[in-house]
Amino acid sequence: MGRIFKVPREPGAGGTIILSMIGGLILAHADWRGWLIGITVALITFFTFDYAFDSYRSWRMGGMAFALGLNGLAYLLPAWYWFGKGILEPSTDNPLLIPLGVVAVLFALHFAFSRTRGWKNPVTYALGNLLPAVPALFAPAVSGRPFSYDVLVFWFLLAYYEAIGAAYVETKLAFRKFPRKYPLIAWLPAFLVVLYNPYLILALIEPTVRLVRNLKDSTYVAKIDDIKRLGWSVFRSVMLLYVITLVVLYLK
Repeated sequence: MGRIFKVPREPGAGGTIILSMIGGLILAHADWRGWLIGITVALITFFTFDYAFDSYRSWRMGGMAFALGLNGLAYLLPAWYWFGKGILEPSTDNPLLIPLGVVAVLFALHFAFSRTRGWKNPVTYALGNLLPAVPALFAPAVSGRPFSYDVLVFWFLLAYYEAIGAAYVETKLAFRKFPRKYPLIAWLPAFLVVLYNPYLILALIEPTVRLVRNLKDSTYVAKIDDIKRLGWSVFRSVMLLYVITLVVLYLK
């Protein structure tokens, strides 16, 4: 069991799992019971993340079944506690409908790219970075609150920039030679969130400036220490977007 429950190898992924749930609970206006359940559920995902990912990558059916079953129950049982049979109905009032739909699409895309392009493909890597923020989508359901578009928009910006940040890192790696314009082009759809709340433009400023500057930057990194520093730089950028987005949506 020691190899099943462990701290994620990548601090960014582990941090995103916890912080995304916290953000979702804040926007869902959860009470103390919702916070207790939500954080417990997020910790289960946190400590089983590497085991689930490694089982999926090596296609170990037993490990995949265990990880899926454990995490599935961790999210479904609290939702059943709060909403009862309502979570089984294909209704817009079902707080699991959108989260489960999003997760299904994400896994389908990641599976398709990982099997056809390989795990080292930049697109596969970027799609994988959408997954750690998924707990935010389930925060309303596990805390007994209705699903809201605030949570959906929060998850979208956080997860999407995680993926764009991963693609940005790929453009800086000397052994990848990934075109620098691709992350910026892929980032442009994020501006659609201003149609939901114009003040979200504040969260988009720093990432956009970073991606534009990257077009003119001709430097690459190859050493492990330099790659780690680059990764932490992107994580700080993600956290800035996280805080601004959360504040804007909470105070609207």
